[in-house]
Amino acid sequence: MYRKVETLGARLLGALVPRVDAAAACSVTCWTYCWQCNYRPCCRKTDCLLQCH
Repeated sequence: MYRKVETLGARLLGALVPRVDAAAACSVTCWTYCWQCNYRPCCRKTDCLLQCH
């Protein structure tokens, strides 16, 4: 019985929640200077990762 409820819930969740491709969320943005890098060039590869040059 639990398996049937779990399967039904997974199908319902799959029908209501949109799928997101994680690869599409990654992008590279570069600036000639940024204040986080002491006004040197930097690139942001994801929302959390800032790389100074």
